[in-house]
Amino acid sequence: MSFRLRLAALVSASLISALPGWAHAEWRKATTDRFIIYSEGSEASLREEAERLHRFDRVIKAPFGLSMEAPSRPLTIFLTSGRSGMEAFWPNVPRNAGGYYSSTEHDIYASLPRLGNETILLHEYVHHVMRQNFPGATPAWFTEGVADYYKTARVDDRETRVGYRDDVRVATMNSLPWMPIEVMMTRRALSADRNRMAAFYAQSWLLTHYLLSDPQRLKQLEAYLRAVGEGVSSLDAVQPAFGITPQQLETEIRRYRAGTMQYAVYPTPPLPPVEMRIETLPPPADELFPLYIRLNYPQRGPDDGQLLARVRTQAARWPDDRLARMILAKAEYQLGDKAAAETVLTAVLTTDPADAEALRWMARLRMDAANAAADAHDLEGRDRFQRQARAFLGRAMNADPNDYRTYLALGRSRRTAAGYPDDNDLATWALAVQLAPQVGAVRWEAAEAFSRAGRTEEAAALLLALANDPHGGPAAARARQRLQQLRPDNEAAEETGAAEGGDAEDVPPA
Repeated sequence: MSFRLRLAALVSASLISALPGWAHAEWRKATTDRFIIYSEGSEASLREEAERLHRFDRVIKAPFGLSMEAPSRPLTIFLTSGRSGMEAFWPNVPRNAGGYYSSTEHDIYASLPRLGNETILLHEYVHHVMRQNFPGATPAWFTEGVADYYKTARVDDRETRVGYRDDVRVATMNSLPWMPIEVMMTRRALSADRNRMAAFYAQSWLLTHYLLSDPQRLKQLEAYLRAVGEGVSSLDAVQPAFGITPQQLETEIRRYRAGTMQYAVYPTPPLPPVEMRIETLPPPADELFPLYIRLNYPQRGPDDGQLLARVRTQAARWPDDRLARMILAKAEYQLGDKAAAETVLTAVLTTDPADAEALRWMARLRMDAANAAADAHDLEGRDRFQRQARAFLGRAMNADPNDYRTYLALGRSRRTAAGYPDDNDLATWALAVQLAPQVGAVRWEAAEAFSRAGRTEEAAALLLALANDPHGGPAAARARQRLQQLRPDNEAAEETGAAEGGDAEDVPPA
């Protein structure tokens, strides 16, 4: 799967109609051990947002006994000045998107308006944490239900409240036909008409609320998730974990809905001091910073005809600035002259030979050359360029050992090598998955490597999460087909289609 991007479909409060990327803003960056947050707001608001996210991180991890240690790779978040700010990162962001989360082979980040609805960010951050800490398969109902459960959390330095009754979800259950629990719990792809999807989301939230509202049921849920992660079907795992049949569980949650659904209130545990560095980005960022992220993707926008000339003009104003140089290199690679891109990247590496990003882009240029040589049946040239690409990637790995994109590129560069995949190749793929379990392309290609090496069970375990991805669309269907090939005796139900209702599948085109 080449991409996965999740959208929270809430209408943005700001519909500024300016062309994307043309507004001036002073960008600030807050760096902690868990987040890298860029904002066009004040330093005080940026600091407050970072501390709030640190509290929320603890709130969602504590019930599941997840480690409070910092992740190997912080999540990057962009807080923009309204709709136009999001469009500067992704020109074709859907009009009904109030924010989005992208986990692709190119990057992992969230983007939303700074003054927008923060429940979007909280919903998506829950997905990010669950993918990071439950790397096996989780059923679609829990994936969506737990994100909805925590998105309404209210956390400050004194009090924490979680589990608010969601009147929209309750109204949905009161007005629409009930989805049978055997359908709801086994649904994988979120593809159906809007009413059925609304029912699915509402009942998923209700079941999650029921399970998380009681310590004993939480323990049962953990046993259930372990079983599903090991390959037991979502329905067959119910009775061993909960001690009741699926139909009895449905009766219980119907009764729970009719009662008083309490939310939990407790003192906010003291937050350890958050070590935070806040800096103002250099002047080129005011003009060009969103392009730094946008140009990671081979996407297009309404300003394509002006974009390269604009970047060249602005970069010429700051010929020695690293950010301006990298934006120019990406623009030349995507829209202009790849030889010019290499010249700029060489200048960056002359200044800093350990610039991991520049090294990765140099490796990309070499892999392009290797592919061109292969197309021309020049296998010697192909192998030479691949070795050069791996040399750049080795330097990038030494400079930043926690960037999954380096290991993904290394794995890809080895696919035509004699003896592939050897133990080192499999270790490379395993580390890429460990660093970015959210990224479908990493899982798929790692699974193919393990399958090719005859390690079928490990390949199947990697594919399970893709097969159960409720937003996987055709890629999830492909994963289920591949699972069926690896485990012919196992069920691999087929569901296809794009999501409707609360979330949608889309991505900066790749």
